[in-house]
Parts: sequence; C-alpha cells; structure tokens
Amino acid sequence: MIIPVILAGGTGTRLWPLSTRDCPKQFLPLLDPERSLLQQTLLRAQDLLQRLGQPAVEPIIVCHEAQRFLAAEQCRALNIRAQIVLEDEGRNTAQALALAAQHLAHNSQHLAHNSQKSREHREQTLMLAMPADQTLSDNAVLAHAIVSLQAQVSQGAAGIFGIEPEYAATGFGYLRKDAGGHVVEFREKPDAHTAAQWLAANTRQQAGWLWNSGIFFWQVQAFLQRLSEYQPALFAATQEAMAQAQQDLDFIRPATGPLQQCPHLPVDIALLEPLSAIAQAVVAAPLVNSGWNDIGNWQVLSGLGELGEADAQGNIVHNSAAAHGRFEHSRNNYLHSSSGRDIALLGVQDLLVVDTADALLIAHKDQAQQVGSLAPVANAGKTEPRLVYRPWGSYEVLHPGEGYKIKRLRVKAGGRLSLQRHRFRAEHWVVVRGEATVIRERAGVCTSEVLHANESTFIALGDIHSLENNGDILLEMIEVQSGDYLAEDDIERLQDAYGRK
Repeated sequence: MIIPVILAGGTGTRLWPLSTRDCPKQFLPLLDPERSLLQQTLLRAQDLLQRLGQPAVEPIIVCHEAQRFLAAEQCRALNIRAQIVLEDEGRNTAQALALAAQHLAHNSQHLAHNSQKSREHREQTLMLAMPADQTLSDNAVLAHAIVSLQAQVSQGAAGIFGIEPEYAATGFGYLRKDAGGHVVEFREKPDAHTAAQWLAANTRQQAGWLWNSGIFFWQVQAFLQRLSEYQPALFAATQEAMAQAQQDLDFIRPATGPLQQCPHLPVDIALLEPLSAIAQAVVAAPLVNSGWNDIGNWQVLSGLGELGEADAQGNIVHNSAAAHGRFEHSRNNYLHSSSGRDIALLGVQDLLVVDTADALLIAHKDQAQQVGSLAPVANAGKTEPRLVYRPWGSYEVLHPGEGYKIKRLRVKAGGRLSLQRHRFRAEHWVVVRGEATVIRERAGVCTSEVLHANESTFIALGDIHSLENNGDILLEMIEVQSGDYLAEDDIERLQDAYGRK
C-alpha cells in the first residue's frame, strides 16, 4: 500500500512578499485561481493512486502548526480527509519525513494484533513523499516511474525521481545515476560553472546527472531502519515525539520536548548521500516530459506558460495586475499585483515587480534566488500583515489609524469566532453580505441577535461577545475598532471551537 506524504512545512521566503510566514506559498493559488499548490498536490496524489489501481487512502500532511487551519480548510474544500501532523518548528525534510514514518509505524502497531503482524504491515507500507510546492503536468509519467521502482523499493531500496536538466540550474540539487538506474552520488545546489560541467557531461554519456525532484519513495520499515543507523538521535527523538503525540481536533501533535535538539537536515544529506555509497541502496527513475517544476522563486514562476502569454516585448502580467499594469518601452518584465494599484513600468527590462497590500518588491530577474534574504527583515519589522487567515475565515486590515482601525472580516459558512472580550477597544460591526449571529453578554445578561446586510451592532469595551455564520454563504463584515490599544493580543478567549488559547 502506498501512502502519500505531503511535505507542506516550507516557508517559501523566495516568493516574498506574496508568500509570508502567515500564509506560505504552498497555501496560495499561484497557478490555479481556484486551488492552492497544496490542493493541487493532494489531487495529484489522489489521481496517482487511481492510476496505480489502489483504493483511496488518507494522505499524511506535515506542516507547521501555525498553518494547521489553512491545511485543514483546504482539505475540507476538496472533500479530502487527511492526517495532519504538526511541527512546532520546521527543521527541514528529514524531521518531517521521520515524523510521518514514525506515525505510520505507530499506527501499524495498533492495527496489527501482534508484533509480527505489525512488522509485516510496516513492510507492506510504502510512503510517497511529495513536496507541496511543485507542479507536474503529466501525472502518468510519475505513475509509470513509480511502477518501475516499486519492486526495488519494496525490498528496502530508497527511491527517488530525477528530472533531466534543461539548463545549468543552480537552484536545484543534483543526483548522478549509473546505467542501471542506481544512484551513486548526490550533490547540493552547485555554482553555475559546476552545473554547466554536469550538463555537458550528460551529452557525452547515457547515464548521468539529473535534477533532484524532491519526490521520494520509501518503504516505511526500511526508512526507519536507515534512520536509526545514520541519524540515531533523529530516530530516537521522532519516535519518542510520536509515541507521546496528542490528537487535537483534526490534528496530530507530536510532543515538542524530544524534538528540540533535532538537527536541521534535508533528507538528502541525512540519508541519501551516505546511502549512495552503498551499491543499489538508492534507485532513481527519470520523469521525462512530465512538466515538473519546483515553484522556488519568482524567476521560475514567471517562466511558467500557464500564467499567460507574454506580450510582444516579453512582458508578463499575473493575477490582478492584468487590469492594473502598463508597460511602455519596457521588455522582459514580470508583474504580479494583488494590491489593485495602477502600476506602470517605463523604460526598464528584466525586472520582477511584485506588489501586495503589505509590501512591494522590485528586483532584477537574476537576483530571484536572493529574494529570500529580504523576508526575515520584513517579518521582523512588520507586526501585523494586512491579510490574516483564521480557522473561521480571514480578516484584512483596510486602514489603520491613530486610535482606530478598519477591517474586513470574512467568515466562512459554519465559522465561529471565539467567545472573547477586549480590555482596550470597542468594536462596531456592519454586515455587508450574509447573515451574522452575534452573541453578547453584558452585566450578566446574555443576548443573541441575527444581522443581515446593511445592519450593524456595537460591542462595547469589556463586553463578552462572539460571532457565528450560521448561513449557507460567506459572511462579509466591516469592523471598526476604536481605543487606545488595537493590537491583536488584546483578546481574552473564554471559549473557542478550534482549541485556541
């Protein structure tokens, strides 16, 4: 049985300012206006199992706890039930895969009645690890490659899928396989000269260098065995963390204590590099003409054909920039706008321009790989993003002012804000669309009122209150806050349907 493991814990800093710590790139609809990269990956995994003739199973998603409600909501929108394993701190793919494997192993102990059956179950379980920030236009190619490796992986080999290089890329890791498909070398992101040498070597021999796709295929038992041999501390920490894991609503929370000393390692360095020195320990299959791409930076994203055709001068507009972007005497530029501002580029070339409500990025295309260095500085200096996602929906800060703040609240059907009160601010709510059920407690008296479009209510300072959307459509409201202190930490939660404190 193959279990998809979706790795969704990345920070996506090289796609700043659109990708933020509150909503990283895998949760954004970058390639499809209706579906995020995570949702596309979930559907791809579902399609793969159908192509392989396997019944549907619950995929495992490993993500940061800060994005747990985003992940759960995006699964719900697709009617896909997933097992969501939460990381308190992202420590790269070795820890993420280890937590998923330990979770599968722990579950097998409960499913089987004795230790022998438990081991047999683990030996029959294969995990297909898929990053949530990639695109693959031809899933049949991956399905065929999986079949080609399945026998060897079932016998304990580590499987990986490579991409035939189209150019001397410096943003990808590389692997080298021999004529028999066995991986003999892994190398991290090279410099331009080294990448060009490897690409030239491929033209002189049948087997050679491939880009590392980051898609891994591994038997659970074999993975844990190798982990215990090469990374014993990581094995012990993740085993203990999952043994003490707690179920929290739809989420699986590993114990955080054992993970504090875990190394920050990609699985390539932690396991695959040392294993490549062992004959036939790692096998690879190329994904030929699959349309694979890693959405790693703005240069990559701007080069994808599905974003739309360039104009006669090579300029591309993406998202709402199509309605607000203008080019004059400019060529080979990429413009992405979600702010709604009118943007004009005059007499420039080879620029990346990304405009959001929070920040504006202007960079030369050859600096796309370095954009990630700007994100930590931006995060340190920004206390509150404009658009914030919550388990009940989202809010957007429309205008902050001295002593007041205006927000747009979007509450999904069935969503419910926590029962709360504020020490420093009052709030005025105006319903724009949908139906709002407002619960308020004042002086020991609890009341409930239902508001519709163009109706409003006032929440006085200190009132205990909550808000629910019991309708069938999205509830949209304008909130006007007033007071001496308007930060988000002025919330005393008394009761919360989502387990927040």
